[in-house]
Amino acid sequence: MHRLHRLIKQVNASHKGLGQLVAFNLIAAKAKKCILNVAPAGCGKSAATNVVHRILGGQATRYGSITLAGLHFLQAQFKGFTGHIIVDDLAAEKSVWARVATVSTFAHLCYSHSVSKFTQNLQIQIEGFDGSIALNIQPVLMQSLIDSDDWVSMVRDKVIRYYHLIRPFRPQTKIPNVTIDYGPPIHEVHIGKFHGKLYWTLFAKGLLQWSAARCNEHIPDLLRACTALDGRTEVDVTDYHLLDQLMSPFGLEIALVDTYGFESARTFNQNAYYMLVELASFKKLSLATLMTDYKVSESTARRLIGTVPEWCIPEGNDSKLIKPTDHAKKILEQAGIFYKW
Repeated sequence: MHRLHRLIKQVNASHKGLGQLVAFNLIAAKAKKCILNVAPAGCGKSAATNVVHRILGGQATRYGSITLAGLHFLQAQFKGFTGHIIVDDLAAEKSVWARVATVSTFAHLCYSHSVSKFTQNLQIQIEGFDGSIALNIQPVLMQSLIDSDDWVSMVRDKVIRYYHLIRPFRPQTKIPNVTIDYGPPIHEVHIGKFHGKLYWTLFAKGLLQWSAARCNEHIPDLLRACTALDGRTEVDVTDYHLLDQLMSPFGLEIALVDTYGFESARTFNQNAYYMLVELASFKKLSLATLMTDYKVSESTARRLIGTVPEWCIPEGNDSKLIKPTDHAKKILEQAGIFYKW
């Protein structure tokens, strides 16, 4: 069994559905990528990145939040940095412009290994960055990011977006105590030529987030990272299959983002995403569960359900139970929710 597959099973034993998020964050860290973890509050973003922080030990640096202005004071620390940076909550930056600028700056820093940003109020000059970055964000903040010009020009092609759909039924106070050997650096991993059905399956999923050119950059790096985390230096079929399954949530972005121009006027369907989280998390979804999870009244819950009729419908004659539509079931299946690890 692949070491990452074993890790996923170990995490899921106590934290159902969190293993995939932990695994992909480890892969992103090993591949030196910037990953944006998207999920509502209480769904395990912090727990997952805390597990990665524990596994990486001194190679990881964790921040509760980093504002764009705060990055100015950390630039000396990030010069020549080779570890993993975790930013637990992007909500701390109250200005929409500054929050978007922070994400785009991190995206550019991770992809280009340097950043030069000079404004009227701050100066940031970082060179020789060779690390990875994980950013946690709630869906309510995705609208301002997706609708910004920086989304197309800087973020979309350079950042992995991982949409986590599982809300814990019984939240745990402790994070999973798991370990995995970090393996050799990815430049020591041989992948061979990029062709064949397995590669193009990954390529098709990558196209749901990135351009074709970026797919040919990101996917080989992710494959090498999978191999290295399994303690090998030759990519084989198990790495392709594992990465294929872990990339399943990529298609959620197209399903949830409505675009009214080729490169402009985008809206993130937050209500649909919140409903998918509940439908993926509970076999029997009740109105009471929605009211509790989102702190709304019954009338508000019913009204919000009515805004996403293509995703959920009442179950039978009992209007207090909600079930996914056929369309929602298809999207959840494509996102890997029903896959048995």
